[in-house]
Amino acid sequence: MGVSKLKKMLDDLCLCEEVKVEKTGLIIDGAALYYCLYYNSDPKLDQRCGGDYPGFKDEVCNFFKTLQDCEVTPYVILDGGSDPDKHKTLVSRLGNKLKKAKTIAKREPDAVPKECNVLPPLVKDVFIEILKEKDIMFEQCLGEADPEVVSAANQNQCAVLSHDADFCIYDVNKGFLHLDNFEWKRKKDGKIPAKLYTRSKFCEHFKLDPALMPVFASIAGNDYSILKDRGRFARQSSSSGEYSIKRLDGMLRFLSKVNLDGLNDSQKRERALSQALNHVGKKENQTFKLSIQKYVQPEETSSELPSWVRKKVERGELTTFVISVVDQKTMMLTPVVEDFSQRSSYTAAYRIRQYFYGLLIGGQTCTEYDRDREKIKEKHVPSILFISDEQKQLQLEHLHKAPEDLRRRVFEEALQVQTSALENIPDQLKLPVCVTVFWFNNLKLGQKAETVHCLHALLLGFVYHHYSPEDEFERKMKALKDAAIRRKWQPRVAHAFSQWLCCMRQSLHLNQLLCSPLPEPQCVRLYCGPLLHRLADKGTIEEVQKTLRAEKKKLYENLTTVCNPYSGEGSSQSSKAEVSSTDMESSSREWETKKRGKKRGKKKGGRRTNCRKRSDY
Repeated sequence: MGVSKLKKMLDDLCLCEEVKVEKTGLIIDGAALYYCLYYNSDPKLDQRCGGDYPGFKDEVCNFFKTLQDCEVTPYVILDGGSDPDKHKTLVSRLGNKLKKAKTIAKREPDAVPKECNVLPPLVKDVFIEILKEKDIMFEQCLGEADPEVVSAANQNQCAVLSHDADFCIYDVNKGFLHLDNFEWKRKKDGKIPAKLYTRSKFCEHFKLDPALMPVFASIAGNDYSILKDRGRFARQSSSSGEYSIKRLDGMLRFLSKVNLDGLNDSQKRERALSQALNHVGKKENQTFKLSIQKYVQPEETSSELPSWVRKKVERGELTTFVISVVDQKTMMLTPVVEDFSQRSSYTAAYRIRQYFYGLLIGGQTCTEYDRDREKIKEKHVPSILFISDEQKQLQLEHLHKAPEDLRRRVFEEALQVQTSALENIPDQLKLPVCVTVFWFNNLKLGQKAETVHCLHALLLGFVYHHYSPEDEFERKMKALKDAAIRRKWQPRVAHAFSQWLCCMRQSLHLNQLLCSPLPEPQCVRLYCGPLLHRLADKGTIEEVQKTLRAEKKKLYENLTTVCNPYSGEGSSQSSKAEVSSTDMESSSREWETKKRGKKRGKKKGGRRTNCRKRSDY
């Protein structure tokens, strides 16, 4: 939610107390933290080339190391599914993110406005991965995190660290630390400079009954409501600030004068809301009452998810996308930085999502919100329906008990691969290689030379992140990353990598839902946008290949053999790349033959397929 400009008002009025944070517990709004760490990094982390996940890991680890040095014990709480009442707001936000993504794609990094940010696709997955690796205590909610954050903070008598101004509205006993003022990079003598906000000090300044703070939030404007007052409140303000600050000030002054004598808190809110609405000549108040209730007594999140799924979500072992798919039959596909002259990158992972939906809602349609040219539009996607006796074990209630070989076969079918071809591939790379094969095969029709270069760049990246001992190859890759920052952006290369990232993320989530028939990879080691964009050049690839020695060269050859790029224009690999008899390619051809031979909805082998034709990808 968050009241717009409230943070600026607090700063202008100096209503926050300067503090030094040390030797304490701290409840952290996880989503706010990973957004801020990514967007506010110095030097700025890549948003144009699909993300710099190794760089992001360094930033996250440095943050938690600073907390440890200052004896601050963090507890991170992450958002789950979004509130259905915010649906229109969420769709509107997707439209705003689409505009930002286009701005980042069209302008040079130095010319992009500071507030214009787009989170790369794998950031949340990498963030959770780091929390687990570093043994940071965390939980992932089924619904929105705010109520859980407030409850945990008051129960443990800790302050809240977030970027969300809503924590100015909630009654947080120990106060709210805004991330913008939490100067963890300036720690000194084991203390972190910060600014602490308390609701009591705010209400004291405006002579406002604390019970009316939710009323103020509901009429000032949040994700649920906003009172269009045609400037009446602003005209009553004596503030010297900009219009938006005058408006907030006028509202607070108005609410502070409402007669509340003899009323309980609920009656106080009802009277204050009624008078505020009458003041601007508005009668309808149900929307505002709903907004107020979100602060006063948030509804407990209800979900149709089976208990085993809920537990995996709470432990961060399963994406929260399952919640909106099961409960609302929707999927919000956040805009990415790509070549906007082409179709959305998410179409590359269309088939994988159909299987994901099929396991969750069994044959029902899921409404996706994705880019269609210049706008966000809803698309109705049929899921895969599993109907054979064996496949009935894949119903969501029993999925975690289904045989591993069956769960693995579903993953293979979704990605049109045979995992038996991966025996020479390290466990950590098995899933990424399956994704890369799927991605490359689905791009083969009309494939350009740069697609082959992107494939080799990915494989060299796998080798780079898989082996740590530094040699000529490692040094060359580090130098390329350092030199890549100012490289000219190539739309087609960016689009190909964006498609791979969409396939990768959806495959990770499908694998999680299938209880990991393939080993979970370390996402942070899979992709570094600036480096891969620099590598996606024939001359650069050939130059780097020459530095490969022994074990690294063997792994690269194994990867290339399994992925099997064709030997047409742009291929820079030796005869190893021209092998055409691998199990992986045979499997791919088999799936393509089946796909062309079926009509949508036709049953074969006990399963109704709703897969689209090749032309639909």
